[in-house]
Amino acid sequence: MKKTVISGIVAAMVTVGSMAYAAGELSLGIQGPETGNLATYGVKTLAGAKLAVDEINAKGGINGKTIKLINYDSRGDKAESANIIQRFINKDKVCGVIGEPTSGATFVIGPIANKASLPIISAGATADGVVEGKPFVFRDTLLDSDGAPATLKFLMDTKQWKNFVLITSVNNDYSVSMTKIFKNAAKKYGANIVSEQKVSDGDKDFSAQVTGLKNQKFDAIIYTGYYPEASLFLLELRKQGINTPIVGGDGLLSPDLWKVAKDAALGSIIYAGFSPEAKAKKIQEFVEKMKTRGEADMFSAQGYDAVYLFAEAMKKAKTTNCADPKQRKAIRDALASMPEFDGVSGKMKFDKEGNAIKKPFIQEVAKKANGEYYLKLLNE
Repeated sequence: MKKTVISGIVAAMVTVGSMAYAAGELSLGIQGPETGNLATYGVKTLAGAKLAVDEINAKGGINGKTIKLINYDSRGDKAESANIIQRFINKDKVCGVIGEPTSGATFVIGPIANKASLPIISAGATADGVVEGKPFVFRDTLLDSDGAPATLKFLMDTKQWKNFVLITSVNNDYSVSMTKIFKNAAKKYGANIVSEQKVSDGDKDFSAQVTGLKNQKFDAIIYTGYYPEASLFLLELRKQGINTPIVGGDGLLSPDLWKVAKDAALGSIIYAGFSPEAKAKKIQEFVEKMKTRGEADMFSAQGYDAVYLFAEAMKKAKTTNCADPKQRKAIRDALASMPEFDGVSGKMKFDKEGNAIKKPFIQEVAKKANGEYYLKLLNE
């Protein structure tokens, strides 16, 4: 288990129960895949969170205390995710947790955190049901139930696309959930799902699925899974002479999509809760600051925003001791009642279930004159 700690100078040590903690610090946990197939999600989220912690500590911290950020690598493994959240609860005694950035892992850790009265903010989970019925679980990411219908309607209106193929990764909670949302949106807006194909996370060979599409007529392929398989699916499409683009959510949001698929990824449509191409001053300042820490993207932006959301909540709750469950509940209540938050991933407010209400950034994989791939913002 990989662990990194960012902290200010420890002022004094006191003991609460069996735990020793720094009296001059307030701890936040962050967990996600830093290695493995989904590492880009965890690495990016962590980079944004570290930037926010450094900024807050440079300005004096929260309530006279610095923030200590403790992170563990869950490796994209659900059992490891469960172990980590238990460690945050029982050993590290954190005020709150940022993570997991994927829906499947958040389904695992959410009930555990909720039972322990530990507030968590996912900076990436988008599937339906992640936060519902769990008052200590929040997310600052764009909901698929908002992003998918808005994207489908946008493409129908601007590109006159009407006929779609739908690809679902059947062992991926995120993909299964998003497929249902796209189906409902297609019915609502009058789009046609002309064919459906099933894949699985971890697949390498998509020749059979692509062959099954060769006699179909469609404008685009809705791919509801993650980028590792999507990049290979794109290569197989082009290999078999199918040149239509794919459409998906932030599960496709990784440079590895076009690093692997290269020009096969051009024209792919991805909706997300952030765009580095947006002109807002706050967003461009964040993009500039992230240049020394890795490229700014949705996960780094939402990791950054999650830290600031916790910071605002801890200020309001006057938090001084993360080990006190009453103080953690006060943080949760402050998050739930927070007015509109203007973050680098856009303006947002939590609904009664802890979902972020925000608008999607609809983007297209494009290529600059120098050969560099980038995401062109379509709906600013």
